[in-house]
Amino acid sequence: LSPIAPLGEARAAEITTGLSFDTLVLLLGALVVAVAVVLLGTWPSLRAAHRLQPEARDLDRRPSTIVGLLSSAGAPPTMLIGVRHGLERRAGGNSVPVGSALLGTVLAVVALCGTAVFGASLSHLTSTPKLYGEPFQGDFSNQGGGKGLPDPALVNSLVHNPSVTAVTEGFASSVTIHGEPVGTVAGTSLKGPLAFSVVSGHLPDDVGQMGLGAKTMAAVGAHLGSLVPVGVPLLTGGTKTVSFRVVSEVSFPVLTGVTSLGYGAIFTLNGFAQAACPAGASHGQCLQGLFASDTGGGVLASFAPDRSGQAALASYTKKYKSLVQPRVTPTALVNFGEAVNFPLVFGVILALFGAATLVHLLVVSVARRRRELGLLKALGFVSRQLVGVVSWQSTTLAVVGVVIGVPLGIVLGRAVWHTFALNVGVVPVSVVSAGLLVVLGVCVLVAANLLAALPALAAARSKPGELLHTQ
Repeated sequence: LSPIAPLGEARAAEITTGLSFDTLVLLLGALVVAVAVVLLGTWPSLRAAHRLQPEARDLDRRPSTIVGLLSSAGAPPTMLIGVRHGLERRAGGNSVPVGSALLGTVLAVVALCGTAVFGASLSHLTSTPKLYGEPFQGDFSNQGGGKGLPDPALVNSLVHNPSVTAVTEGFASSVTIHGEPVGTVAGTSLKGPLAFSVVSGHLPDDVGQMGLGAKTMAAVGAHLGSLVPVGVPLLTGGTKTVSFRVVSEVSFPVLTGVTSLGYGAIFTLNGFAQAACPAGASHGQCLQGLFASDTGGGVLASFAPDRSGQAALASYTKKYKSLVQPRVTPTALVNFGEAVNFPLVFGVILALFGAATLVHLLVVSVARRRRELGLLKALGFVSRQLVGVVSWQSTTLAVVGVVIGVPLGIVLGRAVWHTFALNVGVVPVSVVSAGLLVVLGVCVLVAANLLAALPALAAARSKPGELLHTQ
């Protein structure tokens, strides 16, 4: 792959393409592989050293309960024999690697299902702005124009418009938490809830409360419920340290270049004003000074999802064109969305290993059950029935893989997505596409039967004399 790797944007960024060898990594990797092989071979070696005699092992073999149930239900001989071959490890005096094949099939299905859940959740995230911090559709911001409070006519119109579901007024600034500079939003709700998305906890509703982004929270060593010292810039100059309690983890949108996904802090407008304004200043003068700061102020508005809401949004966008700020999809999501094929590639690789273990089982099973297959053919089984036996064996393994692997894959996919979402700083909503999982399960069954074709044909074309030959 070196002539075409790395792929995508990474290739454009790579200065020296071509082969490169890291001797230390290669040597350590070889050592790890050697140790792993020895460790993995220890248990089979001990088991082989203490194995029972073939006769005792055959007597100790217990019939499969599933095969018994199928037999009671009147299943055809090809199904009964194939299912038994797929579940029982013994073949005369030899053992068949059924456990390895089952494990490989389950892991392959788990990987594919987990990838499907992760991919569906990522697609849902990127198509649902409120999950990554944008529950609003209109951002009417001064963008540092120094115009003070937002246009009263705009604010009044938004508040009284029935197609507008929420209006938040506020401004952007910057504070320090434990010496770390943090972009800040201070706002108040004029209609409906505050236009920010909560990952956990609740949005600030008191003067002593604040919310933080996931990455900011980790950077300053805070957590929900903790009391942190915040350095607030004063209107008169200098900084004042005030303690605020963290009551929420918030998914922040990209606003005025101050907050972004996972980074930022939010305060109530009154809480920030109380900390930043000098004693004796009137509330109106204080707010005017805050909104006239370098970063300016603005209004966030959420519109109804129906036609009237869309029409209202278009009307406001046209009328207040100079104030409207375009919606920005977070760079982290864009970059990860372009590289999301990594989990898919990982899932496909595991699926290929699962397919390899399945083919290995079928080949070994046919080889070690030569006498049994020869007896079946001598008793009257035709080639089609022998093909059916091997196909049912492969189908049994696939069904077990689907039954066990799909639920585990869903659990794993949801867990990985939840961890990823919390780390990035978005609302962790996982999506399980039932239709996609059904298609995946059907594909696994079809693939298992396709993989069984060659071993099945090899068994069907052999002559009874060759199959009954003992070495």
